[in-house]
Amino acid sequence: MPATYLNGPLQEARRAIWTTRLSWSTLESVSENSVLLVVAVEGIALHGFVYLFLQPDGRVLLENLHVLPTRKRSGIGRQLMRHAFTWAVAHHSGKAIYLEVLRDNASAIGFYERSGGQATREFVERFPAGFELPVVEYTWTPDAVQALAHTGI
Repeated sequence: MPATYLNGPLQEARRAIWTTRLSWSTLESVSENSVLLVVAVEGIALHGFVYLFLQPDGRVLLENLHVLPTRKRSGIGRQLMRHAFTWAVAHHSGKAIYLEVLRDNASAIGFYERSGGQATREFVERFPAGFELPVVEYTWTPDAVQALAHTGI
């Protein structure tokens, strides 16, 4: 992504999204067990988080999985994914989980593939700032979600 987008409109847009997601009025209006946010903290330091929500098509979107660059390969991502998959099995049994990742994000793609994700679709996403980037959708079938929730990633 262009640096001008990452350091400008993207930050503003993400701030607005998370302000809305974490507001009391939003939290009170969300259907029970349709959204999950898990954070990885040590003391007061946030090391990572995962955010999922149920989609109208019945699948569960893993919309965000982030780990601080200094904490990557520490197991935090695997722990967050296991919590996410365990929640999905408990509240949305039989549903697939999917996510979308930029095709050039090799480290994330490697992690998702090692975690059992299967590339199920490729497309080009047009961003509001006027540029396009190739995206890959990764999916975990309901059976894979069930297995990974119980055995770990």
